[in-house]
Amino acid sequence: MSHLANSRRLYPLLLPRDYIRRRRAIRRITNVLLIAVCSLASAYFITRSTGGTGFRARKMTANSMPASLGAVPPATTPLPATPVPATAHENGYELEQGPYTVSEVEELVLHDAKRSKELHVRIFYPAEAGKYPVIVFSHGAGGSQNCCDGLTRHWASYGYVTIQPTHDDSAVQRRNQGEENIQFMQAVREALNKPALWESRPLDISYVLDVLPSLEKRVPGLLGKIDVNRIGVGGHSMGSYTTEAIAGALIDLPAHPGKSFADPRVKAVLCLSPQGPGQFGLHEHSFDQISLPYMGMTGSLDSLGPVANPRWHKIPFERSQPGDKYHLFIAGANHMSFITPRTRLPGRTEPSEAIFDYTNSASLAFWDSYLKSDARAKSYLQSDALEKYSHSAVKLSRR
Repeated sequence: MSHLANSRRLYPLLLPRDYIRRRRAIRRITNVLLIAVCSLASAYFITRSTGGTGFRARKMTANSMPASLGAVPPATTPLPATPVPATAHENGYELEQGPYTVSEVEELVLHDAKRSKELHVRIFYPAEAGKYPVIVFSHGAGGSQNCCDGLTRHWASYGYVTIQPTHDDSAVQRRNQGEENIQFMQAVREALNKPALWESRPLDISYVLDVLPSLEKRVPGLLGKIDVNRIGVGGHSMGSYTTEAIAGALIDLPAHPGKSFADPRVKAVLCLSPQGPGQFGLHEHSFDQISLPYMGMTGSLDSLGPVANPRWHKIPFERSQPGDKYHLFIAGANHMSFITPRTRLPGRTEPSEAIFDYTNSASLAFWDSYLKSDARAKSYLQSDALEKYSHSAVKLSRR
């Protein structure tokens, strides 16, 4: 039976008898059907999950609690969590919400008597009883403790106490202290050129580690949960500089060239957009003595001016001591892609949500490997699972 005969059987009331008109009508009906099918297919691929759930920033929970200089009131008893089965490697490493219920201290003010300063911190921690590793995370220049909770809350849901201090360069903090006209980019520029800020940041991290035992007294929900023998430090941008300094990078300060801020209590470090030589007092040999387990991440769009390009971000990985060193290069990732799933990526090759998933997969596998001695996580980092999951958008280098 001919195509036209079939068409008349299918659409007897729609088709005119004239041959040319009939052909045109068939073409129109076919086009409508094709457009409908293509639209449905497009809608599916645009809206489907890209390897895990998104992580909403700054979502307040019923057990979130502000705190000032006094003791923190007890948190409301959270509902028990429903354990989530381990995510298969083919779908990324542990991208679903973890098995622990996360409690939050929205703001806790610590007083450093030695430096006569107050340090504001934000804390996420598992509500369930247990002894958990600690991760201190340092924000970028001009930022604050309110950044990056898509990472820090996620880590806490897998059994970590995460602490985020607000450093002196924070635009929000400076406005709260009376500098009403300070703008974010101004705070960033000043952070690049003030050696006093280069020095105060790693000292903030070491101070947080000093007071870990007292945090259990300030925050009843933390009682008995902090494992001071399993500590990691991470950061983004200038927070990566802070992390590098804590890991043992040598810093040239005006009166102290080659200054070390290394803190031996730290067991592993994570640098999102690592900082290379030429700023913050870092130089060509700053990274030579870094021997801790290290992971750095950058991307093809992670460029800020003529110096800070993807090649420059890789230098700490290349110059540090070999052994337990990892470097991720993510196609399409820009400077902010690692800390939020809602980055605008002009001409992107990867959706921003997917890039954030790669960051979460790699970072959690790294922490699990070196703060929990998890053999499964270590095998993930040693495999090509992340590269396969990302369809080669991620390149993972090791030393």
